[in-house]
Amino acid sequence: MTKINVKDKLQDETLDLSLCDIEEVPVKEIAAIRRAKHLDLSNNALISLPRTFVTLTQVIKLDLSKNMLTEIPENFGEMIQLKHLDLYGNKISRLPLSLGNLKNLKWLDLKENPLTPAVASVAGPCSNANECQACARKIVTYLSNVQLTIEEEKQRRINAISEAEKTVAPKKEGKKKKKNAEKIKAKENIKSQSFGEKIDETDQNDGKYFSVNESQKRKSKNTKGGGICSTLCRSLLFLFLWTIFFCLLIVLGTVVFPVFDNQRTQETIRYLETETGLPISHYQQIGKKTMEKFINDTTVWSNKLRVIVQDYYKQYFLSDK
Repeated sequence: MTKINVKDKLQDETLDLSLCDIEEVPVKEIAAIRRAKHLDLSNNALISLPRTFVTLTQVIKLDLSKNMLTEIPENFGEMIQLKHLDLYGNKISRLPLSLGNLKNLKWLDLKENPLTPAVASVAGPCSNANECQACARKIVTYLSNVQLTIEEEKQRRINAISEAEKTVAPKKEGKKKKKNAEKIKAKENIKSQSFGEKIDETDQNDGKYFSVNESQKRKSKNTKGGGICSTLCRSLLFLFLWTIFFCLLIVLGTVVFPVFDNQRTQETIRYLETETGLPISHYQQIGKKTMEKFINDTTVWSNKLRVIVQDYYKQYFLSDK
């Protein structure tokens, strides 16, 4: 973008910066020209407006048509002096709620923008001056009402939360008092019960004092120790069973399944090798050889056992005949 002397573009109260291939708005230079009440930035390459754009408070007529704007800054409603706004031929889909603060806006053009259906229906066709004036009035009213509804909903939620906190606080205090009373009562019952048990034990054992509390402590220690050991044993057994299960799955996947669908198995192995970087095909060959050796050994020992059984049968049963 070539450097533009903004002051040279000023004529009376109109600052014409159209058709200048502007990609960023020179806000500081424009703000320095207090006489520029009509600002024309149409037919440029603007994609967005900076948040500092609202400092151009002297502007009452703004032309941003035929750019590539996708949105308007959220603080755009601070330009309360704005009366005329042209956004024709951009890529704007939504409008900031603060636009509802532009009570002085009398003319608005939103044609050729991908507006949401709700906003488009409110804006209307805007094909002439009367319709553009109506568009400004309707959009400002619509966004102002939406903003008011949101604020009311926020306030309603805040009030609901505060009411809930007020309701919950006394309940919590009442529950705490009730729990404390139950604890005190339980402690008194335990004390009286243990005192009676101690007296009974003393009478039964001819003056030998046996503390019930001590026996309970010993039982709890034994129970805790046994509980830890049983939990550990169960965990180890669980881990061992899962290991066997996964080993069987690996054997099935690498040795047994290829017998039924070798092509799909090879595709799966290649995919796993690509994803994990492990030589799974090598493991498959090892598993296959191990399985074949196991089958061969089983066959040999089965034949030997069959021969032994046959010899035994002939020697002890057929000889009697």
